[in-house]
This record gives sequence, C-alpha cells and structure tokens, in this order.
Amino acid sequence: MNIRSFILWLILMLVVFGPAHAASTPRRQYIFLNRSATSGNWFQNNPDSITDALFDNPIAAIGTTPTGNRRLGLSFMLYYLHYPPDKLECTLRRLLALSQKHDIPVLIALDGQTWWGNRPDLWNWWDPSLPGYDPANRSNVEWTGWEPQDAVKLGWRNWGRQIRVLPEPNLASPKFREASRTQLMRLLGIIKQWRDHLPADKRYLYPGIKVGSEASVGINAYYYPNGNSYLEQFPNDPTHDPKTGLDMSKDFAGGAAPLGYAALTSLGWKHTGPITVEDQGRIVENYLSFLAHVCRRAGLGRQEIFTHAGGQFQPAARYYYSHSVAMNKDSIPGYSFYWDVDPRHAGDLGALLDASRQDDWCAAEWLPAAHTSEQWATAYDATLSFHQCRFISVYNWEGIQNSAAAIAGLRLALTHN
Repeated sequence: MNIRSFILWLILMLVVFGPAHAASTPRRQYIFLNRSATSGNWFQNNPDSITDALFDNPIAAIGTTPTGNRRLGLSFMLYYLHYPPDKLECTLRRLLALSQKHDIPVLIALDGQTWWGNRPDLWNWWDPSLPGYDPANRSNVEWTGWEPQDAVKLGWRNWGRQIRVLPEPNLASPKFREASRTQLMRLLGIIKQWRDHLPADKRYLYPGIKVGSEASVGINAYYYPNGNSYLEQFPNDPTHDPKTGLDMSKDFAGGAAPLGYAALTSLGWKHTGPITVEDQGRIVENYLSFLAHVCRRAGLGRQEIFTHAGGQFQPAARYYYSHSVAMNKDSIPGYSFYWDVDPRHAGDLGALLDASRQDDWCAAEWLPAAHTSEQWATAYDATLSFHQCRFISVYNWEGIQNSAAAIAGLRLALTHN
C-alpha cells in the first residue's frame, strides 16, 4: 500500500469508526452531596467553619472510590445578597482550596433570590427604623396588583415548616439586577481564576457553577391575601399567620395571592388584567437568562453554567411552568426532582430536550422516595440515564447520612456506567 492509499484508508477508518467510538465513551457524570447551608455544620459568613471535616466526613461515609464515569462530589450554596461580600469571598476561596486539597469536585451554587437579608437598601420600603429605608424600594419587591401601593412587606416559606421571610424580590427590578450582577461578578471572578489555575489532570474538580435556586415567582416566598396586615399587627408574633401554605390543586398561585405584577411592569410586558402562570414563567425565563448572561460576561462557557428553575410540579401541569423557562442560549437547564425522580414523568421536559440541538441538563435538586438500596440505585440510574444528564445534586447529605439504604444505594450507583 503506497502512502496515498494509506492516507485515504486512514481517513475512511476515522470517518467510519470515529463517531461510533466517541459515542461509546460516556461523558463524566457527577453525583453531588449538597451540604445544607442551614445544618449548623458550616456558615457562609464564617470562613473558619469551612473545615477539612466538611469534605472528609461524607466521602469517608460512602467509602467508595468510583472507577467509571460517575464521580462523587460536594455542593455548596452561597446566598450572595444575604451576607457581607468579603465574608462570602473568603468562604468561597476556602471551599475551592479544600476541593483541590482533598481531590473532591465541588459545585458552587449562587443564589440571590431566596435570601437577600444583607440588602435592606433594596427591600426596606416600609420601616424608617430599619437600615436601608426608602419608599422607592417598592419597585424592588413584588406586588399583588399593578400599582406600587400593592407592594408586599413579607412572604412565607415552607421547607419543612412555615416561616416568615423577606418579600419576594422583583426579579426584573433594575436595582435588584445591578446588585446581583455586581456580587455575581466578584464571586465568578474568583471561581474563574481557580478554574484557570487547575492542573490539566485536575480539571474534573470543576464541574461548572449553578445559578438560581428553584427560581420562581411566589413559590418559595408565597404571600397570603392581605399578608402585610400580619406583619403590621403582629410584627414579632407569627402564631397568628395563616397556616394553609400552598395548595397547587387550587390554582397556579396555590391559593395564595398571585405575584409577578412588579416584574411585568418593570419589563414593560403587561400593565392591566389578571396575571397568569404563563406570565410568571416568562418572568423566570427572563431572570435565568439574565443570570446566565452575567456568567458568560464573567468569562464562563455555556457548558459550565447550569440554571435552576422551580415551579415544575406534577401532575396538575396546567398550573406549573414549562421546563422551557430554564433553557437559554447561555446555559444548561436544571430542575428540582423530589419523590418521583424519573425524568420521563416530568411533563414537557423530554419533548423539549428532544427538540433541542443541545440536550444536556441537570437534576439541580434531587431526592427520591426510596427506601431500599436497590430503589436508591434505580432512582440514580433513571435520572442519570435520561438524555445527557450532567449531574445530580442530592438535597441534602445531612438528611441521608444516617440512612444505610441511601448510602448503599449511592455506592451501587457510583459503580454503574
């Protein structure tokens, strides 16, 4: 065979066998154990609480070194508008340093919607005795109608029990977005610098970052009708508050007062009439696109950015957001999966991924209704085998660390490819 014939033969082999060989090599997948920010094991505003044990203990409990394409890691949430920026930056640097020291991949999740207590200059429109007071801050929180006098003073959240929280932010407020952009850019700069200095053989420690945390309107800070009156009459006594919570069988607001009027006004999309679940979905899609765009401006690639939408509940699909709200040109979409974690049952997710040129996605929060190790392993496999699932983030390690079945199931899942 002469050289010309050999080159033609080699090209033919690459064409015929190259794609098949590439397709037979699975991409790396991660299973992250989320370290709860409210567990008391670590504190975002205390870098000294980021210890070796925070990394060592979960990995030692699993006791398995993955040999395939599934890798175990840890995830940590940073609420970038809730704590002093200098503290968060020190905490972030400490997390990244320990990731490299212990050879454990770490997913950093960045959220400015759920908690924003450090920015009363954005949300305090009603109390002159508190820092940040400015009546104009009505524009930075959500409304129950089309006028600024409909601004809310508080919200309620139920993560196991109902608590009062700060008002739902107006996700389209220019001031809220500028504050988010500023803090995100500071933290993303630290992450990018760390990423760029990782040795080539340690790049697996950096899976990307997650932005948003069940981004939604009126889900994690729902508002009871006439809710301001409870704060006004009983400022320090929540025992008089309603206890019904969200009942998604009633309507898209779960029986609470619909929110989103402020964001629609800021975006210029709507000024009259009733608000709809489609309106809320568009707000969330716009907000997550904004977050992803900030990440791109910070120098991250699309494959490094994961969004996290909320409000995709089943089976009353008419009351919930389409999975499309987390999809944009700058990121990979992510969603919460609880109880039934088989994505085939997740409404329009499969159809949307089928129609997309890029079908990567992630289970940004995940916890199955599993009781045996086999059920746990099956749940992992069902999620990770759906399209190109990049990772599962188990919420939370603290909730499963004493479950022999959960740990055994995770060990099994890590051996599957």
